[in-house]
Amino acid sequence: MNTERFTSQNNNEDDRPVIEIPKSVVKIGAVALATLGVAGVANALGLFHSPKSPEKGPSPAHQVAQVVEDYSNGIITELPEDTEIHTVTLEEGENPTSVAETAMEEYNEENPENKIDPNEARSSIYETGISMKELYKDETGNTEIRPGTTVNIAIGDINGDGKPSIAITGIEAK
Repeated sequence: MNTERFTSQNNNEDDRPVIEIPKSVVKIGAVALATLGVAGVANALGLFHSPKSPEKGPSPAHQVAQVVEDYSNGIITELPEDTEIHTVTLEEGENPTSVAETAMEEYNEENPENKIDPNEARSSIYETGISMKELYKDETGNTEIRPGTTVNIAIGDINGDGKPSIAITGIEAK
């Protein structure tokens, strides 16, 4: 068993305590610090990137909402070519979200081979519905959407991922 101590304390000529560290302990510490330094530099350079955790971009529903927002703000002037706009007039008890969900269900019945994903659709309807209600409120001053109001609903490959999507693209007072 090694009986060498990691440190020893002696007094120097002025009778002040002095701690002495053996050279073997200093070497071990230097190697440990150098290893940490190399690992830190490698991490900063991105050499420890894990391929198992790919970076995820925005969800398809968020991409749809972004396209619709750009469209409503005039950043883009047209929705993708295959996108159809359906205009629905609200009746008593309906709201923009409910008529968009009904439009999705009708589309899915008519197009069983190319259905809109219901979970993605609900997310994009919700996101676009919120922004269109805010725009409606800003334009009209009305906080309540009443029967007779028209809702524009876009159905098609809105975000360019090759799959059909649905979104609320406008709410207009009668």
